[in-house]
Amino acid sequence: MSDLQKTPWAPAKDLSATAFKGEALSLFELYREVVRSGQTIIENRTFTDCRLEGPAVVAVLGGVNFDATDFGYNGGDIGRLVWRTASTSGVVGAIPFRSCQFIGCSFFATGFTGPEAFLQQILALKTAP
Repeated sequence: MSDLQKTPWAPAKDLSATAFKGEALSLFELYREVVRSGQTIIENRTFTDCRLEGPAVVAVLGGVNFDATDFGYNGGDIGRLVWRTASTSGVVGAIPFRSCQFIGCSFFATGFTGPEAFLQQILALKTAP
């Protein structure tokens, strides 16, 4: 069994929950559940000590907070996680989050897009060698 298969997180059982703790969540499956409920944005959720799994691009909208978060493997270049759009009116295909809290979480195979100020914060992160 590979190290990636030996994760300490149990798969999330209720993707409609507003709070998750110590669970692994597929970002695509979480978004699909939100869309099935008639919404288009994942909002007002708290993720504590969770693993959020791609492949995916997360669109960070207003009110999203990252505390002690591991943004994921970047091969020594944090810029690989940042996705910028050529449009001023939004993006298509990214998974949008608004008013969510990520506390002690880790992302796997995930890129990030959003306002330039947020992208600059990501780019300012230091990567350990």
